[in-house]
Amino acid sequence: MNQRSRAALLYAGLLLLSLVLTRFQVASPATLRSATAPLNRVGVVTADNLRRAYTTLTEERKLGRDLERAEAENASLRERNELLTREVTRLRQLQKITETQAPNVLGIAQVVAVDPSPLLARLTLNRGSRHGVRVRMPVTVPGGLVGQVVAVAPTECTVVALVDPESSVGVTLQGSKGGRGLAHGSPPDRMKAQFSRGVPLKKGDMLVTSSLGGLYPVGIPVGRVEEVLPLGPNDVNRTVIVKPAVDVGVIEDVTILEGL
Repeated sequence: MNQRSRAALLYAGLLLLSLVLTRFQVASPATLRSATAPLNRVGVVTADNLRRAYTTLTEERKLGRDLERAEAENASLRERNELLTREVTRLRQLQKITETQAPNVLGIAQVVAVDPSPLLARLTLNRGSRHGVRVRMPVTVPGGLVGQVVAVAPTECTVVALVDPESSVGVTLQGSKGGRGLAHGSPPDRMKAQFSRGVPLKKGDMLVTSSLGGLYPVGIPVGRVEEVLPLGPNDVNRTVIVKPAVDVGVIEDVTILEGL
């Protein structure tokens, strides 16, 4: 091989080597950055979204706990407000009864049970001998007379309401009309009162307690005359049907009075 051939072969080899090196040349950092930039942006956005989602979830859990705590506090305040409202109502009841019915008030009691029999009208109160309650003590509400205590236990007592068949109370016409009578229970929800023939009774008259029997303070509302029964030829007394001033089926708190 002559010198020219060797030179041509060398040139061809160098050219081939140059082509090979150019084909597999490592990309420059700038080229790599431009190629991976979209991937980097996706990673940054994803990380930022995850961080925001975690922060939001943490804040929502905290807000949930704060809401539960606020609701519990609100329920407690509501219950306390109801208790205070009921206590204010009781104090007003005591004040009204003291001013209008009797100054000798023992205290307030709650109705905890009602006799289910339609022929009886008896209430169980949550006050007994430990609280100073005694048999024959009058029981009342601002609207009128309820009845009297007939049985006492250490922490409870039983009250016979006015409409009970075993109940009786001395009554008179409200105001200066005069005339004494005696009212008895007439189940399930009325009373019958008897007066002398000369008492001028009419429908709508209010009957209040009288001094007859010496049990109840005078002047407590008992009920309103609903009907005046016709007099028979041999009747000595006039009989009237009375609607009680107090519906014992709906009362919750009553006032117990000291005995006279």
